[in-house]
Order: sequence, then C-alpha cells, then structure tokens
Amino acid sequence: MKLSTKLEKLINDQTNLELTAAYIYLGMAAWFETTPYDGFSIWMRKQFNEEIGHAMRFFDFLKNRNNVIELEALAKPTCSFASPIEVFKASLTHEQKVTRSIQHIYKVAEEEDDFTTMEFLNWFLKEQVEEEKNVQDMLDKLLLAGENPDALLRIDALAGKRSS
Repeated sequence: MKLSTKLEKLINDQTNLELTAAYIYLGMAAWFETTPYDGFSIWMRKQFNEEIGHAMRFFDFLKNRNNVIELEALAKPTCSFASPIEVFKASLTHEQKVTRSIQHIYKVAEEEDDFTTMEFLNWFLKEQVEEEKNVQDMLDKLLLAGENPDALLRIDALAGKRSS
C-alpha cells in the first residue's frame, strides 16, 4: 500500500537527511585525516557507512511501498574544525536533528493510522538513542581530557577500535 503524499515527502526528506548525515561524517573524517587523530577518522568513516545504511533503509521502504524516490543535492559539508570537541559537538547536534525528524514522521504516521510506517520507524527511534549516546559518550571523554595530549591520544585510540 502506498504512503500518503505527506509521508512520502517526509520519508524522502529523511532519506536525504541521512545522506546529508553521511556526508557530514565524511567531512569530519576528512578533517581528522589532517590531524594526528587516526582513530577519530576511523570512527567517523564507520559513522559515514552507518548513515548510508540508514538512508538505504528509507530508500527501500519507499520502493517497497510503491512510492516515488526523490534524491536532492547535498550541501558541501564542513571539513574544517578547531578541535575534536568541536567535531563531536557538531555530530551530537546533527544526531539530535535526525532524532527530531524521525519523531515527527512517527507522529504523522500515527495521525494517519499508518501502522506499518510506525513499526518501520520504531527501529530508527531505538537506533537514535544509541547514536546520540555514542556521540555523547565520546564528547564527555573529550571534555574530561581537555587539552591533555596523552588523554586525547588514548581516546583517539579507543575511537579507532569502534566495532560498528
């Protein structure tokens, strides 16, 4: 069964927001490539791949519901930052934006009694809790480390060991 026109637009917008998130993380990885922080670059590359996966879930959902898929141009991401703290603050802000967007789509699906879409979005709502927590945990570590080079390199090494 096709999605309503409103949900189709919102899910297309979300697909593009996930692609934007991927591009943002790639820009962050690019900046880390210019620093000694190899582990943070690995972390951001993994996050890039994860966001591409999220976009494809929305893409496939639109396809499976026989709706039109509309891709938009992506804005150039920021590739210059002052510090790892600034990067992770920007990451957290974007993840919170993604969470709000998914919550909004869920509310619209609920208003339209589109239970299939609500069930589909449940996975993303749970995923966003994890996404925000992972970024917040890394940010908390960085804030605790402050300007201590040894602590920053230890956190960087930890980030590079991220499994997914």
